[in-house]
Amino acid sequence: MADDQIKFIVNRIYAKDVSLESPEAPLIFNDIKMQPKVGFNLKTTIDKLDEQTFEVTLDINVKAETEEKAIYLVELKQAGIFGIQGANDEMKDNFLNIRCPEIIFPYAMETVSTLIQKSGFPPIFFAPIDFNALHQKELAKKNKTQ
Repeated sequence: MADDQIKFIVNRIYAKDVSLESPEAPLIFNDIKMQPKVGFNLKTTIDKLDEQTFEVTLDINVKAETEEKAIYLVELKQAGIFGIQGANDEMKDNFLNIRCPEIIFPYAMETVSTLIQKSGFPPIFFAPIDFNALHQKELAKKNKTQ
């Protein structure tokens, strides 16, 4: 491999932690009379395993509720192990904060949607997330506080 080549490797994608709670089941199936409010939270964690290997984890929480009751809560930590060689710190930062989450996100959404559907609720569909815009927003926030 030439010194100026960048090598990006997806070593593994896996579910690190999965939880689904439906505290009102089975009675909730007959009680839902209106469209529930669905909340979605996402957090990204990056852990350096060695000089060229990183674990990127998407921590996702999805909660559906009516005004009176929680319908379900899904918590998922979907992770990936990635190798990055030959990249400078800025490029590595972009891979870890943009490209890696873009790769993991569809797996996470499929897991969440399947869990919800297998629990007796209608499937849920998520809009794509612009991880580049999220990363730029975080960088701007960091630059403001410095």
